Amino acid sequence: MRDKLLSLASLIGLFLLLIAPRTLSAGEPRADTGSTATQTRVIRIGAVAYSPSAVTIFEGVRRYFERAGLPVDYVLYSHYDALVEALHKKQVDIAWNTPLAHAQYHLRAGNGSQALVMRDVDCNFRSMLIVRADAGIHSLDDLKGKTLILGSRQAAEATVLPMHFLQREGLIPSRLKILSLDGQVDLRGNPCSSEIHVLKALQEGRGQAGIIGERLWNRLSQDQPDQVNRLKALWVSPPFSHCVFTASKDFDKELAGRFTQLMLAMDPKDPLTAEAMRLEGTRKWVAGSQEGFQELLKALQEESGCCSAEPAK
Repeated sequence: MRDKLLSLASLIGLFLLLIAPRTLSAGEPRADTGSTATQTRVIRIGAVAYSPSAVTIFEGVRRYFERAGLPVDYVLYSHYDALVEALHKKQVDIAWNTPLAHAQYHLRAGNGSQALVMRDVDCNFRSMLIVRADAGIHSLDDLKGKTLILGSRQAAEATVLPMHFLQREGLIPSRLKILSLDGQVDLRGNPCSSEIHVLKALQEGRGQAGIIGERLWNRLSQDQPDQVNRLKALWVSPPFSHCVFTASKDFDKELAGRFTQLMLAMDPKDPLTAEAMRLEGTRKWVAGSQEGFQELLKALQEESGCCSAEPAK
């Protein structure tokens, strides 16, 4: 009986030895796991929760990528400073950035990043200088002594870029008053909406001129002309790029290419992504490029103090 128990114990011991994980000796190569490791790599997308719809948008994106066999997850932040920090610390792989956030990260990363994907509406974006029709402003020279209303400092299209372009055309900021709405409304989570507040302040007579986006002006002129009938466009900026999916310069190029390929293939008629694309205001995604951010990068590196402003009261 004792011999039988010993034999049984030996068999159990051998079985446990066979199924136990083996520790590799120093210098011993690991077994090639093939594509399994690649398949389990989850791309982390960072974005700002600029509205409740952000969850709907990125949940649709996550499910779309899951169906295509490329797992992604998303992390939402309260503002773009936090998102830039997260991308810099590699807490996320890809960030859905405003132009300013993209440029800030690019400079912080030693003038290096990947501009992966943009919406169709992010190409050839322009800012406009609009003025009250009763202000007697017919040229940039007429702005002397007048009040120019600017929106969120987090929105490059509302502050940094238009002032950069205007100075290049001869505008001297010290000769006019600048009223910033940045401290009046907390727009760090949705800086692109600040143009609405600029328009409202201009209509209320808090200034004689303001900066808004060309698309907003065109839309209101066509659909709500009563909103702009006491205003006129004085100047339009050169084109630049707007929002973009940013990755670090050393983010895996194969994964970056796969991410871009799938975004470009997204169909607004696909039930899985139709709502996400509608909420993002796009009919198609296009390949990103650094070209449209060059003027913004130059503007950020200039020490002109062009956007110092009197806080709104």
